[in-house]
Amino acid sequence: MKHFIGYKEALELTLSHVSPGVAETLPLEHLVGRTLAEDVVARVDCPSVSSSRKDGYAVVAADLAQADEQHPVRLTVVGRLTAGDSSRLAIHRGQTVRVTTGAPLPLGADAVLSEEYCRRESDSIEAFNTADAGRNIQHQGSDIQRGDAVAARGDKLTPARIGLLAAAGLAGAEVYRHPKVAVIATGDEVVIPGRKLGQGQLYASNMVQISAWLTQLGLPYVTELVADKKDDLLVTIEKHLPRVDAFLTSGGAWGSERDLILDVVAKMDWKGVYHRVRMGPGKPVGFGLLHEKPFFFLPGGPPSNEMAFLQLGLPALLRMRGESPVAFPTTSATLSQAVYGKKQWTDFIHAQLERRQGRLFVQPARLNSALQSMAQKQALIIIPEDREEFAAGEMLDIQLLSAT
Repeated sequence: MKHFIGYKEALELTLSHVSPGVAETLPLEHLVGRTLAEDVVARVDCPSVSSSRKDGYAVVAADLAQADEQHPVRLTVVGRLTAGDSSRLAIHRGQTVRVTTGAPLPLGADAVLSEEYCRRESDSIEAFNTADAGRNIQHQGSDIQRGDAVAARGDKLTPARIGLLAAAGLAGAEVYRHPKVAVIATGDEVVIPGRKLGQGQLYASNMVQISAWLTQLGLPYVTELVADKKDDLLVTIEKHLPRVDAFLTSGGAWGSERDLILDVVAKMDWKGVYHRVRMGPGKPVGFGLLHEKPFFFLPGGPPSNEMAFLQLGLPALLRMRGESPVAFPTTSATLSQAVYGKKQWTDFIHAQLERRQGRLFVQPARLNSALQSMAQKQALIIIPEDREEFAAGEMLDIQLLSAT
């Protein structure tokens, strides 16, 4: 197991040890937000037949080549078709069929004359405009042709993409299953929110916050609060091991005499990958595999806990459900005041945003309370390992956590 490595190396190691999970087939109504685990091709043409784009009359274009107000052309009406009709009417020169929008085109017709360009007289019409071949017709397969690729593995399914799958003849698709996560908070001093708080105790806000992130992402999870006892920790981990796909523990990541998680998993089928990363906040974070399942040790301090989760745990979970591991969009912004980092460290600074005269400005969230700073941040300023400071007015990369 590597110790005290750079953030970029930690992220690369994390992602190299996780992969998309098993696939499951779901019906269309359950696909929104999911990621395709297969390439998808159309099973039908759309539309399935050539059809009319307008209410009007299906005609042979050549019949109306000279039609105008002074020289109308009379055509005999031989039938009527509406959307959904399966009748295969046919017309010949001098004939027409009344059609509504979406109606199948009768055999022999190669255009549709809009109804405003003709006068109906019993079983005939007088047409006083031309209709070139192809006018007002949506040809079979013009939107989708059978066998066309309509979506690819790794595509995230939006409502519009799901509508495309339906039009292509699919009733469902294979998508990556969401990983189920066990969120385990440790510490004799930690209390479930809502219960009475004793002297020296604090509420399990880390567990609640991580659970909220998982809820926002649509990931299933279970939570458990465990005292600082090795036997209790072992029983809890063994209980959840066959039921979940990944573990996130909160607290006990540093490795002191009261930090027992590392000792517990070391006695199981544990493969450590790294422990402690040159990132701030979040340094004590650890990662490995337990029975080939990702297992993150997140620090107990709230800023470190959240940052380790956002920068290392969350990308892993996204990859496990087949998505890009980039959790938040990165953009450039102008720095309102100088920021400082540490040599050979990656620093993440809570930040707030402002738009002035079309430009995006960012400034550190200078609040006395770390929890308040966490709650009010809109973005994260990133100071990479090769920089120790950025001056006011410089452009730098930020991660966007909210809409600007």
